Amino acid sequence: ITRKFFSYHDDEKTDVTSSTGFVTFLDLATVTCVASAPLTHKPKTLNVSVAPERRDILWDNCSRRADVNETRELNANISLVLGAFLWSIPLAGVQIFATADTLSKFPGLGWIVDDDQEDLRTLLNSYLPVVALLTLILILPYIFDAVAISYEHRKTLSEINKTTVSRYFYYQLANIYISVTAGSIWISAQQIINRPYAALEILGNSLPAVVGYFITLIVTKMLAGLPIIILRPYALCRYALLRLLQRKKFMTQRELDNVYCLEPVYYGWEYPSQMLVIVICFTYATISPIILIFGAMYFIAALMVYKKQVLYVYTPFYESGGDLFPMVCDRTLFGLICGQLTFMGYSIVRGGHFLQVSSAIPLITFTFFVMTYFRNHYAEPSQRLTLELAMQLDEKIKETAQARDQGSEYFYRKKTIPQDSFDPNYYRQPVMTEPDGEPLFYRMEGQDELTKEVRKKLKRSRLHVWEPKRVSVIDRDSSDEVDFRSDVV
Repeated sequence: ITRKFFSYHDDEKTDVTSSTGFVTFLDLATVTCVASAPLTHKPKTLNVSVAPERRDILWDNCSRRADVNETRELNANISLVLGAFLWSIPLAGVQIFATADTLSKFPGLGWIVDDDQEDLRTLLNSYLPVVALLTLILILPYIFDAVAISYEHRKTLSEINKTTVSRYFYYQLANIYISVTAGSIWISAQQIINRPYAALEILGNSLPAVVGYFITLIVTKMLAGLPIIILRPYALCRYALLRLLQRKKFMTQRELDNVYCLEPVYYGWEYPSQMLVIVICFTYATISPIILIFGAMYFIAALMVYKKQVLYVYTPFYESGGDLFPMVCDRTLFGLICGQLTFMGYSIVRGGHFLQVSSAIPLITFTFFVMTYFRNHYAEPSQRLTLELAMQLDEKIKETAQARDQGSEYFYRKKTIPQDSFDPNYYRQPVMTEPDGEPLFYRMEGQDELTKEVRKKLKRSRLHVWEPKRVSVIDRDSSDEVDFRSDVV
């Protein structure tokens, strides 16, 4: 079966090639030139970029065609934009049913509407809608992840996290400016169509009415959301179930290793959660400055919580070089612009003069200029090395290698260069480079005789397994070996 599989795979008549390939080089200058220069005059034929880290790649989606993925991405964006406009419908339903009167209709909860339970009804009517809102928006990251992985077939985890953060942020803006503050988007849209010049006035009228609601939301996130992050209820329940349902002496070593499983950072949930609070503070700082006190208290508590989580709990599963940070800064400044527009609308409502209102326009212009400046001077240049810096690094690596080979200095003999750790199989699919599996010993502290015997029998049985021969060609001019079976060319 193995021989037939590789014979079918190597058949030139079968179309089993992937739309994604990896090319490795031994110097940074060549990588910079290839990644920056157009390699063909045909548009959308060959898209070249610096390869991500191997752990960042979703190998199941690597073979997907780029044009098909672009079409799917367009369809997903259209559907999600439509969903943002219709977001007020499920949110309004949650707000209607999350009341004390609704709870009293359930069997056994009729006592809530008794006259002596006035304080409890006030508490439920104040906090229950907020808890329902937070629960509803917590579902969104899972939906966005599923769309990016299963429908759009994005090829890297960092790209999936970027799209999740961006879409989650815009849905939270819709939650602030469309669903909650405006009551109903269709009523607000009809008013804006009838009076386009009064868009800021409509926004200024609707926002002050719900400032208490968002103060309650921030307090709830601080007093309930942050403690949940520290407690990690999913990991706690999982550990408790394992201890309750299984006994240590009946568990294998692999099962014991998986008890304390590593927990990654869920960027698609963590980043937008913080940006929601800061956009709320931007929006309501001029309407009700007291919200800044609650915002500062939240970020002080969040600093202590996340510093502990990042240092002792979270384990990164891949490294993207801080690829999310420029986008987070860009979205934060966009939220600041929304807050400045809200200030202009509120000034109109409060009877401000035209010159007073228009004085905020330079603030918006300056913020937009800063967004563009950061994007052009920091975000885009950080995506790849400059040719000047790449050549300097190559020259330094070359000098270090020559000094080490000559053995002129003890210091250089201790130095390592990137070529020392070069692996030609680095970008091959893990299923093709996975070593032979070996049964682990019952416990890591010692070697049991049963596992030793199983390993010996397994080793003898593998002597009769057929392995495909390595098909290679030697280029006479460059003496470079080209492996046709490898994904790395």
